Amino acid sequence: MKTEPNILLIYKNQTLSKVFENNLSYEGYDVELLLKEPYHPYQLSFLQRIINIIFRVFKIYDYPVKAEQYNFKKYCEKSLNHLASKSYDYCLVIRGDLLPEQVIRHGRSISRRMVDFQLDGLSVSSKILDYKKYFDDIFVFDPDDVKKYPDAALHFLPNCYFGAPDFSIPSEIDLLYIGQYLDERNVQLKNLHRYLEEHQLSYSSYTSLYRGRDFEPLHPKVLQHKTSTSYEGNLDFVKKSKIILDFKRKEHNGLSLRFFEAMQYGKKIITDNVSVKNYEFYHPNNIFVTDFVHLDGILEFIQKPYHPLPETLIEQYGFKNWIKVILGKSTNNKK
Repeated sequence: MKTEPNILLIYKNQTLSKVFENNLSYEGYDVELLLKEPYHPYQLSFLQRIINIIFRVFKIYDYPVKAEQYNFKKYCEKSLNHLASKSYDYCLVIRGDLLPEQVIRHGRSISRRMVDFQLDGLSVSSKILDYKKYFDDIFVFDPDDVKKYPDAALHFLPNCYFGAPDFSIPSEIDLLYIGQYLDERNVQLKNLHRYLEEHQLSYSSYTSLYRGRDFEPLHPKVLQHKTSTSYEGNLDFVKKSKIILDFKRKEHNGLSLRFFEAMQYGKKIITDNVSVKNYEFYHPNNIFVTDFVHLDGILEFIQKPYHPLPETLIEQYGFKNWIKVILGKSTNNKK
């Protein structure tokens, strides 16, 4: 009797780790999630709060970061102690640079094949290279990192979309953005909204920035949410939108999940990530590249119909193919 291959999944982001876990289960894997008990970053103990107050009196402000590192290490140790005493066919680590070395070492000791996926640029996550000896393969979502670190033998693999599409929700929002607050994003959204209004375009939008404390929106259509949105909540907004906005982080040129969700649901994208033009799914009817300062051509882009992509191409960027590549069951043919 053939048994399901078992896989140990390790990812600090507990929101996305559940998405990976559910999709692995759907693809026939027996999944064990290491960091499954709720973890609350920067939730200091009473003693740690007292220590932090004392440090702040002496103008030392980095204690919460050090306390969080200590707390997460203890949380990981507790999680390892509760892990079943068995071996695994695979150990899949996401953003291994965020984990204590003891977690990586233990994962290696109980798995036949161990791989890591970095969905952030190595300019901010290069610690993963210190753990290279533990992994069979390390995959990066930014192809530039493969060139920057030739001795590390890294493999390029972009992000993917998850699950089967649901087209039952009507597209009623013209422009969508939900993401972390950054000063430049506030400015970019202001520039876009002003340009569209100056050209008398009638449109609906939901453009919301996440930050726990108040900030001053630079345009009335720039909204704020103080509670982070779940992955499923974000995806529901994607389903009922026509155009998704994407802002590239300065630290890398990799493509965010938005590109693959847009591909899955046939949505357009407006982005400042020029590197998307190097991908085989790029089409000027579907993706508009701008610096959000010089917006000439965007009105024409909005009016153009979406150019349908071949189903075979779309399927290549689904989780089903992604997991085969990362576990060594398929060849990566991404461009």
